[in-house]
Amino acid sequence: MNNTFFHKILYSAFMLFLLLETAGAYQEKPDTIRAEDLFRDSITISSINNKEVIESVKKFSEKENFFSRLLRHVLVAEEEDPRSRNSTGALYRNYSGKIIRNIDVRVLDVFGTSVDHPDDSATSWLQQTGNAVHLNTRAWLVKNRLLFSEGSRLVPYEVAESERLLRQNDFIYDSKILVSRVKNSRDSVDVLVLVQDVWSITGGASYQPQDKTGKVSFKDINFLGFGNEITGAVKFDNAYQGGWTWDGSYTFSNIDRTYISASVYHFSENDNKRYGFNFNRDFFSPVTRYAGGFGMQWSNDRVALLNDTLQTRRDVRYNRQHYWLGYAFDLKPFDPYSVNFNRFNVSLRIDRTQYTATPKTEDSGLFQDNTFYLGRLGYSYRTYYRDRYLFGLGKIEDIPLGNLAELLLGYEKGQYANRPYLGFKTGYSNYSDDFGYLYGGFQVGGYRQNDAWTNGVMVLESLYYSRLLPIGNFKWRHYLGTRYSYSYNPVTAEDLLDINGDMGLRGFNSEERGNKKLVLNYENDIFLPLKFLNFKLAFITFADFALLSGKNELLFSSKFYQGYGFGFRIRNEHLIFPNFQLMFAYFPNDGIAGGNRIEVFRQQSMFYHFNQFQISAPSVVQF
Repeated sequence: MNNTFFHKILYSAFMLFLLLETAGAYQEKPDTIRAEDLFRDSITISSINNKEVIESVKKFSEKENFFSRLLRHVLVAEEEDPRSRNSTGALYRNYSGKIIRNIDVRVLDVFGTSVDHPDDSATSWLQQTGNAVHLNTRAWLVKNRLLFSEGSRLVPYEVAESERLLRQNDFIYDSKILVSRVKNSRDSVDVLVLVQDVWSITGGASYQPQDKTGKVSFKDINFLGFGNEITGAVKFDNAYQGGWTWDGSYTFSNIDRTYISASVYHFSENDNKRYGFNFNRDFFSPVTRYAGGFGMQWSNDRVALLNDTLQTRRDVRYNRQHYWLGYAFDLKPFDPYSVNFNRFNVSLRIDRTQYTATPKTEDSGLFQDNTFYLGRLGYSYRTYYRDRYLFGLGKIEDIPLGNLAELLLGYEKGQYANRPYLGFKTGYSNYSDDFGYLYGGFQVGGYRQNDAWTNGVMVLESLYYSRLLPIGNFKWRHYLGTRYSYSYNPVTAEDLLDINGDMGLRGFNSEERGNKKLVLNYENDIFLPLKFLNFKLAFITFADFALLSGKNELLFSSKFYQGYGFGFRIRNEHLIFPNFQLMFAYFPNDGIAGGNRIEVFRQQSMFYHFNQFQISAPSVVQF
């Protein structure tokens, strides 16, 4: 069956679905946004091929009855958005070096408006009620996240980067920065910053009568409009001591315009408990020079040892302190009015671990008090382009492009044994309008102890997604990811590899573990040109394949695991609620009895992830 015939079948099926459900559909925003004049906005409401259907729907919606009013509120035409999404600051070059006289911030409501049409307002009582009970982000908070200030000279890249940084906040749906000349002044400009909030509060409750277990949770990522995050949960389970436990955290964001965040937390999950605090400042932008952080964590874990045939989980209690400091620089002369990426960086991290309870084991160095020093010499270059319908359902997404190389040198000074660490990481990504996005990465690292490598990890991975393909009024995108992982001479059971869920086959669960695995994942998403109360829908089909082998087995002679399925992704991106993704999967060989199995499961997080090329604290290679 050729692709054209297959596309026609899918197109016909979905057109039938939409006509039956809504008697009409509206075309979504264009998938590729080109560099055009910043101040030019246009609204284009397009229709499907049958204009008579759209006209009849429009006339029906104007009538004064319940169904007509409902139709007016839930079927909303999307708008084209021609403003440039170029992240280099090219659109602001005409204002380079001008003095910024005033910075005005306008925080828009969650519903009924947009940064392209800020004067629009909510029309339905549901949207108006949502806006009324939502606390908008404080204007001064937005201003504190800008890389420029009043009285400074305008640097084009700083303006474009500030717009991206605002959009990176989970509590902000979209942002736009406009620059205008001051009347009767040649060297001054005014800046208008528009941001639109998201609904920041979520929560939930669940109960399993057969197990008598349950959970009540709460989360607000923009507490009282201050940009701070608070979470809390109470969990009931007889497996917990006392029959219940709790999770909680509070995160302070961007303390005093320093981009330093601070958090306190307590979490318990799967026999593991952790609580502590952190202060951290990453290289949040390519122009950032200094970064660092420190924190402390108390842990109570239950682990299984590889030499224990019963795989009994035993208590391990320890306290861990970490400190790190990094500096980024470039070899080119500094130009205050152009883009100055800091491509090179040096960082040092110190982790100190003290054990208060450990199980008996023949390996005295496994649970030893230690201090781990890890240094990094790295190169990283990243820029961004802007697109939609990648991992979201229409929201603007800033896609990182770049390359990196890191050399990691470490030394663990232990109570009973010392061991050096050596690691290397590299990655590269690129995008073209004709081909799409491609990423490739390689990581390897391990410890040296008793003249042998231990806890070694090697990862080779790639990710490809196609450009957005039109199918009538629908949009289509392909994803293809591969990952090879090798765990060399592991010490604990947690160091072994599996292919469950996000680690290999979606919806798959097996007790099988190994030292080597190869995973291939394919997915295609069809985005429907329909909004219902701002909820959007994508149809998903996927195929997952994996090989998993033990230490003394050849990978390509091991069992071939397969998973095939389809599902739906639904989300209103103006709400903080995660994706609702219902999936149906078929596994020809489930790894337990070698038989067939069908699973129905839900996913909240995306299966694929970007390498952000963002430098943070030095870390060892993880599989």
